[in-house]
Amino acid sequence: MKKDFDYFVKKIPINIHNNTKSIMTDHIAVFIPEEFVIGKKLHVEEYHFVICFTTPPKATIRSEEHRLKKGSLICMAPGDDILVHPIKRASPVKFMTICVNKEFMQNIYIKAGGKGNLSFRKLDSTYSCQLLEGIEALAYEVINYGKTNPLMIESMENRIALQLLRDSSSEYAIYSSNPQNSSQFIVQKAIKYIETYYSSNITNKDICDAIYISPPYMQKIFLKHTGKTPYQYIMECRHRKAKEMLETSDVPIEKIARQCGYVNSSHFSTAFKQREGISPSAYKKTYK
Repeated sequence: MKKDFDYFVKKIPINIHNNTKSIMTDHIAVFIPEEFVIGKKLHVEEYHFVICFTTPPKATIRSEEHRLKKGSLICMAPGDDILVHPIKRASPVKFMTICVNKEFMQNIYIKAGGKGNLSFRKLDSTYSCQLLEGIEALAYEVINYGKTNPLMIESMENRIALQLLRDSSSEYAIYSSNPQNSSQFIVQKAIKYIETYYSSNITNKDICDAIYISPPYMQKIFLKHTGKTPYQYIMECRHRKAKEMLETSDVPIEKIARQCGYVNSSHFSTAFKQREGISPSAYKKTYK
Protein backbone atom coordinates (compact mmCIF):
# COMPACT_ATOMS: atom_id res chain seq x y z
CA MET A 1 0.00 0.00 0.00
CA LYS A 2 1.26 3.51 -0.76
CA LYS A 3 1.33 5.66 2.38
CA ASP A 4 -0.37 8.61 0.65
CA PHE A 5 -3.56 6.58 0.36
CA ASP A 6 -3.43 4.69 3.66
CA TYR A 7 -5.97 7.02 5.27
CA PHE A 8 -8.51 6.23 2.55
CA VAL A 9 -7.93 2.48 2.72
CA LYS A 10 -8.41 2.53 6.50
CA LYS A 11 -11.80 4.23 6.13
CA ILE A 12 -13.15 1.44 3.92
CA PRO A 13 -15.00 -1.21 5.98
CA ILE A 14 -13.09 -4.47 5.96
CA ASN A 15 -15.92 -6.42 4.27
CA ILE A 16 -15.90 -3.94 1.36
CA HIS A 17 -12.13 -3.64 1.22
CA ASN A 18 -11.71 -7.42 0.95
CA ASN A 19 -13.79 -7.39 -2.26
CA THR A 20 -12.13 -4.33 -3.77
CA LYS A 21 -9.69 -4.52 -6.67
CA SER A 22 -6.95 -1.91 -6.48
CA ILE A 23 -3.98 -0.60 -8.45
CA MET A 24 -1.52 1.74 -6.74
CA THR A 25 1.49 3.74 -7.86
CA ASP A 26 3.38 6.49 -6.07
CA HIS A 27 0.89 9.19 -7.09
CA ILE A 28 -2.33 7.47 -8.17
CA ALA A 29 -4.56 4.80 -6.64
CA VAL A 30 -7.46 3.16 -8.47
CA PHE A 31 -10.11 1.25 -6.50
CA ILE A 32 -12.90 -0.89 -7.97
CA PRO A 33 -15.24 -1.89 -5.10
CA GLU A 34 -18.40 -3.97 -5.34
CA GLU A 35 -20.46 -1.61 -3.18
CA PHE A 36 -20.52 1.94 -1.83
CA VAL A 37 -19.66 2.85 1.75
CA ILE A 38 -23.14 3.84 2.96
CA GLY A 39 -23.94 6.31 5.74
CA LYS A 40 -20.34 7.17 6.61
CA LYS A 41 -18.95 10.63 5.82
CA LEU A 42 -15.58 10.56 4.09
CA HIS A 43 -13.32 13.60 4.30
CA VAL A 44 -11.16 13.82 1.18
CA GLU A 45 -7.46 14.54 1.63
CA GLU A 46 -6.35 14.20 -2.01
CA TYR A 47 -7.95 14.81 -5.40
CA HIS A 48 -10.73 12.27 -5.52
CA PHE A 49 -12.69 11.16 -8.58
CA VAL A 50 -15.53 8.66 -8.91
CA ILE A 51 -16.55 7.16 -12.26
CA CYS A 52 -20.17 5.96 -12.18
CA PHE A 53 -20.77 3.08 -14.58
CA THR A 54 -24.27 2.60 -13.13
CA THR A 55 -26.63 5.07 -11.43
CA PRO A 56 -25.26 5.70 -7.91
CA PRO A 57 -27.29 6.33 -4.73
CA LYS A 58 -28.01 9.90 -3.64
CA ALA A 59 -25.04 11.56 -1.96
CA THR A 60 -24.30 14.68 0.05
CA ILE A 61 -21.13 16.33 -1.25
CA ARG A 62 -19.87 19.72 -0.05
CA SER A 63 -22.95 19.90 2.22
CA GLU A 64 -25.35 19.67 -0.74
CA GLU A 65 -27.48 16.69 -1.72
CA HIS A 66 -26.93 15.41 -5.25
CA ARG A 67 -28.75 12.93 -7.47
CA LEU A 68 -25.94 11.73 -9.70
CA LYS A 69 -26.36 9.73 -12.88
CA LYS A 70 -24.82 6.89 -14.80
CA GLY A 71 -21.87 8.15 -16.84
CA SER A 72 -20.90 10.80 -14.28
CA LEU A 73 -17.37 11.72 -13.27
CA ILE A 74 -17.58 13.10 -9.74
CA CYS A 75 -14.70 15.51 -9.06
CA MET A 76 -13.64 16.39 -5.51
CA ALA A 77 -10.70 18.41 -4.19
CA PRO A 78 -8.84 18.13 -0.87
CA GLY A 79 -11.11 19.31 1.94
CA ASP A 80 -14.34 18.12 0.33
CA ASP A 81 -16.47 15.45 1.97
CA ILE A 82 -18.97 12.89 0.70
CA LEU A 83 -21.75 10.95 2.39
CA VAL A 84 -23.56 8.27 0.36
CA HIS A 85 -27.18 7.86 1.47
CA PRO A 86 -28.80 4.52 2.31
CA ILE A 87 -30.96 2.98 -0.41
CA LYS A 88 -34.25 1.16 0.09
CA ARG A 89 -33.55 -1.65 -2.33
CA ALA A 90 -30.04 -2.83 -3.10
CA SER A 91 -29.11 -3.12 -6.77
CA PRO A 92 -25.82 -4.00 -8.49
CA VAL A 93 -23.43 -1.08 -8.68
CA LYS A 94 -20.36 -0.55 -10.82
CA PHE A 95 -18.03 2.34 -10.13
CA MET A 96 -14.37 3.22 -9.87
CA THR A 97 -12.60 5.58 -7.48
CA ILE A 98 -9.40 7.35 -8.52
CA CYS A 99 -7.27 9.04 -5.86
CA VAL A 100 -4.50 11.39 -7.00
CA ASN A 101 -1.80 12.74 -4.70
CA LYS A 102 -2.49 16.41 -3.91
CA GLU A 103 0.99 17.77 -4.70
CA PHE A 104 1.32 15.69 -7.85
CA MET A 105 -2.07 16.81 -9.23
CA GLN A 106 -1.41 20.44 -8.40
CA ASN A 107 1.97 20.26 -10.14
CA ILE A 108 0.40 18.77 -13.30
CA TYR A 109 -2.26 21.49 -13.19
CA ILE A 110 0.36 24.25 -13.07
CA LYS A 111 2.44 22.66 -15.84
CA ALA A 112 -0.71 22.47 -17.97
CA GLY A 113 -1.17 26.23 -17.63
CA GLY A 114 -3.39 26.44 -14.58
CA LYS A 115 -3.10 29.23 -12.03
CA GLY A 116 -3.52 29.12 -8.26
CA ASN A 117 -4.90 26.04 -6.51
CA LEU A 118 -6.80 23.48 -8.55
CA SER A 119 -10.52 23.40 -7.79
CA PHE A 120 -13.52 22.20 -9.74
CA ARG A 121 -16.24 24.54 -10.90
CA LYS A 122 -18.47 21.61 -11.60
CA LEU A 123 -18.88 18.62 -9.27
CA ASP A 124 -20.53 16.36 -11.85
CA SER A 125 -18.80 16.05 -15.22
CA THR A 126 -18.58 13.25 -17.82
CA TYR A 127 -15.74 10.76 -18.14
CA SER A 128 -14.04 10.07 -21.47
CA CYS A 129 -12.99 6.90 -23.24
CA GLN A 130 -9.43 8.28 -23.15
CA LEU A 131 -9.54 8.28 -19.34
CA LEU A 132 -10.64 4.65 -19.20
CA GLU A 133 -7.96 3.66 -21.69
CA GLY A 134 -5.31 5.46 -19.62
CA ILE A 135 -6.38 3.64 -16.46
CA GLU A 136 -6.46 0.32 -18.32
CA ALA A 137 -2.91 0.91 -19.59
CA LEU A 138 -1.66 1.75 -16.07
CA ALA A 139 -3.30 -1.36 -14.62
CA TYR A 140 -1.70 -3.54 -17.31
CA GLU A 141 1.72 -2.05 -16.63
CA VAL A 142 1.54 -2.47 -12.85
CA ILE A 143 0.10 -6.00 -12.98
CA ASN A 144 2.55 -7.30 -15.57
CA TYR A 145 5.73 -5.32 -14.90
CA GLY A 146 5.43 -3.88 -11.39
CA LYS A 147 7.99 -1.12 -10.75
CA THR A 148 10.55 -2.32 -13.28
CA ASN A 149 10.05 0.73 -15.52
CA PRO A 150 9.45 3.87 -13.40
CA LEU A 151 9.58 6.12 -16.46
CA MET A 152 6.69 4.23 -18.07
CA ILE A 153 4.59 4.48 -14.91
CA GLU A 154 5.36 8.19 -14.57
CA SER A 155 4.23 8.83 -18.14
CA MET A 156 0.97 6.98 -17.48
CA GLU A 157 0.37 8.88 -14.23
CA ASN A 158 0.84 12.14 -16.15
CA ARG A 159 -1.55 10.96 -18.87
CA ILE A 160 -4.28 10.07 -16.38
CA ALA A 161 -3.87 13.32 -14.41
CA LEU A 162 -4.06 15.44 -17.57
CA GLN A 163 -7.10 13.52 -18.81
CA LEU A 164 -8.82 14.05 -15.45
CA LEU A 165 -8.20 17.78 -15.84
CA ARG A 166 -9.78 17.71 -19.28
CA ASP A 167 -12.74 15.58 -18.26
CA SER A 168 -13.45 17.62 -15.14
CA SER A 169 -14.23 20.65 -17.30
CA SER A 170 -17.45 20.31 -19.36
CA GLU A 171 -15.90 22.16 -22.31
CA TYR A 172 -13.34 19.36 -22.69
CA ALA A 173 -15.69 16.40 -22.17
CA ILE A 174 -15.06 13.87 -24.93
CA TYR A 175 -17.18 10.95 -23.82
CA SER A 176 -20.58 12.13 -25.05
CA SER A 177 -23.60 11.83 -22.79
CA ASN A 178 -25.57 10.93 -25.90
CA PRO A 179 -26.65 7.29 -25.35
CA GLN A 180 -25.93 6.40 -29.00
CA ASN A 181 -22.28 7.49 -28.79
CA SER A 182 -21.80 5.98 -25.34
CA SER A 183 -23.14 2.59 -26.38
CA GLN A 184 -20.98 2.56 -29.51
CA PHE A 185 -17.88 3.06 -27.37
CA ILE A 186 -18.91 0.24 -25.02
CA VAL A 187 -19.48 -2.14 -27.93
CA GLN A 188 -16.09 -1.23 -29.41
CA LYS A 189 -14.46 -2.09 -26.07
CA ALA A 190 -16.37 -5.39 -25.95
CA ILE A 191 -15.25 -6.32 -29.47
CA LYS A 192 -11.65 -5.49 -28.58
CA TYR A 193 -11.92 -7.77 -25.55
CA ILE A 194 -13.38 -10.62 -27.62
CA GLU A 195 -10.71 -10.28 -30.32
CA THR A 196 -8.05 -10.48 -27.61
CA TYR A 197 -9.42 -13.34 -25.50
CA TYR A 198 -11.47 -15.44 -27.96
CA SER A 199 -9.16 -18.41 -27.36
CA SER A 200 -10.22 -18.54 -23.70
CA ASN A 201 -13.54 -19.75 -22.32
CA ILE A 202 -14.97 -16.22 -22.15
CA THR A 203 -18.61 -15.39 -21.49
CA ASN A 204 -20.79 -12.31 -21.73
CA LYS A 205 -20.26 -11.81 -17.97
CA ASP A 206 -16.47 -11.85 -18.40
CA ILE A 207 -16.74 -9.12 -21.03
CA CYS A 208 -19.06 -7.05 -18.83
CA ASP A 209 -16.81 -7.39 -15.79
CA ALA A 210 -13.84 -6.21 -17.87
CA ILE A 211 -15.55 -3.04 -19.11
CA TYR A 212 -17.81 -2.34 -16.12
CA ILE A 213 -21.28 -2.76 -17.63
CA SER A 214 -24.26 -4.94 -16.77
CA PRO A 215 -24.85 -8.12 -18.86
CA PRO A 216 -28.47 -7.26 -19.84
CA TYR A 217 -27.43 -3.81 -21.07
CA MET A 218 -24.47 -5.28 -22.94
CA GLN A 219 -26.71 -7.86 -24.61
CA LYS A 220 -29.08 -5.10 -25.71
CA ILE A 221 -26.57 -2.62 -27.14
CA PHE A 222 -24.30 -5.26 -28.68
CA LEU A 223 -27.23 -6.67 -30.64
CA LYS A 224 -28.29 -3.16 -31.65
CA HIS A 225 -24.88 -2.17 -33.04
CA THR A 226 -23.66 -5.47 -34.51
CA GLY A 227 -26.82 -7.44 -35.24
CA LYS A 228 -25.38 -10.27 -33.13
CA THR A 229 -25.32 -11.26 -29.48
CA PRO A 230 -21.93 -11.28 -27.70
CA TYR A 231 -21.98 -15.09 -27.78
CA GLN A 232 -22.63 -15.13 -31.53
CA TYR A 233 -19.78 -12.68 -32.07
CA ILE A 234 -17.42 -14.82 -29.95
CA MET A 235 -18.25 -17.91 -32.04
CA GLU A 236 -17.90 -15.92 -35.26
CA CYS A 237 -14.49 -14.67 -34.13
CA ARG A 238 -13.34 -18.21 -33.28
CA HIS A 239 -14.57 -19.48 -36.63
CA ARG A 240 -12.77 -16.71 -38.51
CA LYS A 241 -9.48 -17.37 -36.69
CA ALA A 242 -9.82 -21.12 -37.21
CA LYS A 243 -10.41 -20.66 -40.95
CA GLU A 244 -7.26 -18.54 -41.19
CA MET A 245 -5.23 -21.28 -39.51
CA LEU A 246 -6.71 -24.01 -41.71
CA GLU A 247 -5.91 -21.98 -44.83
CA THR A 248 -2.39 -20.88 -43.95
CA SER A 249 -0.80 -23.37 -41.54
CA ASP A 250 -0.02 -27.04 -41.03
CA VAL A 251 -1.20 -27.00 -37.42
CA PRO A 252 -3.20 -30.17 -36.56
CA ILE A 253 -6.95 -29.71 -36.30
CA GLU A 254 -6.97 -30.71 -32.62
CA LYS A 255 -4.52 -27.91 -31.85
CA ILE A 256 -6.43 -25.39 -33.95
CA ALA A 257 -9.56 -26.25 -31.94
CA ARG A 258 -7.75 -25.59 -28.65
CA GLN A 259 -6.06 -22.40 -29.82
CA CYS A 260 -9.32 -20.96 -31.11
CA GLY A 261 -11.28 -21.56 -27.92
CA TYR A 262 -13.34 -24.63 -28.81
CA VAL A 263 -14.07 -27.22 -26.12
CA ASN A 264 -12.49 -30.01 -28.19
CA SER A 265 -11.97 -31.09 -31.80
CA SER A 266 -15.44 -32.67 -31.96
CA HIS A 267 -17.08 -29.39 -30.90
CA PHE A 268 -14.94 -27.55 -33.44
CA SER A 269 -15.86 -29.94 -36.25
CA THR A 270 -19.58 -29.72 -35.52
CA ALA A 271 -19.54 -25.90 -35.31
CA PHE A 272 -17.38 -25.56 -38.42
CA LYS A 273 -19.56 -27.87 -40.54
CA GLN A 274 -22.69 -25.96 -39.53
CA ARG A 275 -21.17 -22.78 -40.99
CA GLU A 276 -19.20 -24.09 -43.99
CA GLY A 277 -21.07 -27.24 -44.93
CA ILE A 278 -17.88 -29.32 -44.84
CA SER A 279 -15.59 -30.61 -42.08
CA PRO A 280 -12.40 -28.76 -41.04
CA SER A 281 -10.23 -31.55 -42.53
CA ALA A 282 -12.03 -31.32 -45.88
CA TYR A 283 -11.75 -27.52 -45.84
CA LYS A 284 -8.03 -27.77 -45.06
CA LYS A 285 -7.46 -30.05 -48.06
CA THR A 286 -8.84 -27.41 -50.44
CA TYR A 287 -5.88 -25.15 -49.51
CA LYS A 288 -3.15 -27.71 -50.08
